[in-house]
Amino acid sequence: EKKLLLETVQSKYRMIGNSPPMLKIRQLIDKMAPVDSPVLIMGESGTGKELVARALHFKSNRAARPFVPVNASAISEGLTETELFGHEKGAFTDAKTSKEGYFEQAHTGTLFLDEISEMNLNLQPKLLRALETNEIQRVGGTKTKKIDARIIAATNLDLPDAVKRGEFRKDLFFRLEVLTVKLPPLRERK
Repeated sequence: EKKLLLETVQSKYRMIGNSPPMLKIRQLIDKMAPVDSPVLIMGESGTGKELVARALHFKSNRAARPFVPVNASAISEGLTETELFGHEKGAFTDAKTSKEGYFEQAHTGTLFLDEISEMNLNLQPKLLRALETNEIQRVGGTKTKKIDARIIAATNLDLPDAVKRGEFRKDLFFRLEVLTVKLPPLRERK
């Protein structure tokens, strides 16, 4: 049953197209999927960055584990830290209970950080620390928690250019771009 379910989910995220750029992308996904290193997906809006992230996850050894997609640009600036890392009861006025963050939800699976370029500069060092140590600390918490999640990030901006302009941390960029997929624009994939 597990194998059948996995095949069903994988077929849902199968990529179509036989243009040379798409064939290269599929080959790249097949090579990168079994590796647990972070992946940075870059491409224009509408090029299928989340589809590539899901394909990487469902072709990996983590396929039966959670895939947690997070749109970094859609989270309110004041809530980003609690959404990513969770919070303890009483950490702030409305924290009536403890809450798992996206990192904990993705434990043993994949955390997909879409629009990573939109992440607040003040939060980037905390994200970098989580990537370097594989540990998180909930807001209001005193203990660190080990996390085993593969990180896949995506952006439609030129991140190296954002680094040069001081809009994105250089060390975080290097931590995320261990493996890189550059999606060609749709106009090049007839």
